[in-house]
Amino acid sequence: MSSVELHNNTTQGLAQNYSKLSEEYGPADTDQRHVFSMSVNWEIDYYEGSNAVLHNVLNGWSLSPIIKLRSGLPFTVTNGNVDANLDLNTNDRANLIGDPKLDHPTKAQWFNTAAFVQNPVVTGVATDGSAGRNMLYGPMYHNVDMAISRSFGLKGRATLRLRIEGTNLFNIVSLGQPGVSAPAAGATSATFGVIRTAYSMRKLQLGLRLTF
Repeated sequence: MSSVELHNNTTQGLAQNYSKLSEEYGPADTDQRHVFSMSVNWEIDYYEGSNAVLHNVLNGWSLSPIIKLRSGLPFTVTNGNVDANLDLNTNDRANLIGDPKLDHPTKAQWFNTAAFVQNPVVTGVATDGSAGRNMLYGPMYHNVDMAISRSFGLKGRATLRLRIEGTNLFNIVSLGQPGVSAPAAGATSATFGVIRTAYSMRKLQLGLRLTF
């Protein structure tokens, strides 16, 4: 006897039909095939000249970049708010009728929207969507954070630490997920397959800490 365990972390919704859990085979909601993360701490202390001013200005700084690169997260194309399988839950998937992938996806059309149709409600006929769970992937995520810091000795035992931080320092645009709700047959949607969100843009902050 075989069994199917539903990996339900709810971000993509529950099973569309608990009597047919075999339809739920697919990538986990958190599936990311490629993840790269690197952090570096670079102590700038290279000036060895005799000029005391340059020695104090150029040396003693720390640069701490954090680089993150991740492939996109998966998503499921849904049947809108239509309960086509008559289970009283509007978490059904759309019907797949073609190749959903595009060779050159853009934020205006991330996947082939013509490959999906919405299953209408038919009285007495329960219909599950044929589109696979998490069958498509969203855009890649890129980000570089950076911190520049330095400590300055004051009179006695006091120390002043300066820290400048930048998140998404190079203002790289990392797009969010596309709209996944399929419209009714013959209707159009301004959001289906369209990416209308993005991760946070560059932010800078300055901090001072006095230790005594």
